[in-house]
Order: sequence, then C-alpha cells, then structure tokens
Amino acid sequence: MPARADTVPHPRIARAYRNLLLDSGFHDVEVEVHTLVFTDAAMRPMLAGHADAARQTGAVSAEQAKAWIAEQTRRAATARLLVALPIFVAAATADATNRRSFR
Repeated sequence: MPARADTVPHPRIARAYRNLLLDSGFHDVEVEVHTLVFTDAAMRPMLAGHADAARQTGAVSAEQAKAWIAEQTRRAATARLLVALPIFVAAATADATNRRSFR
C-alpha cells in the first residue's frame, strides 16, 4: 500500500479531514469511517493496480507483482480473498458569518 500511496497526490488527506475542517473555522465536526469488505474477484482490478504501482515504484519486481496477483486470484476463486476498503465521511457546520467564504 505505501507504494500505491506514493502515486497519489495527497494519499493521506482523509485522515486530516477533521483538523482541516476545524482549522478552517467549522464546528460540530464529525468523521465516520465506513469499511467495505469484498471477498470475491470484483476487487481484482484494484488489487492489480496496487501491484502495478508497487512495480512501477520499484517496491517489487514484475515477477513478484505477477505472483501476488495470481495468489489473490486463487484466493478469490476459493472464497479466501478479503479486501477491506475504508471510506472516510466528514461533516461540519459553518458559522453564518463564514458561510459566504465557503461557497
């Protein structure tokens, strides 16, 4: 995952949602994490993308990436795959005096 994160402009921005909102004058800030769980081959393209990113950054060789994808494909075929995907959701309230600046 770190190799994939290195290919995204702001890979850890979701972790900063709360502080960014507070620093921008919002209040009543709430952050929830919803985790999606996949156990079939539907996420194989995403996994392949992660493996390719790791290969492109030099974290793994092409052979290692190919072997890892093959292993994930086998896991999916035998109902042994588990992919957890966290989704961060943030909400906050702006003061009436600051609302114009957020539009």
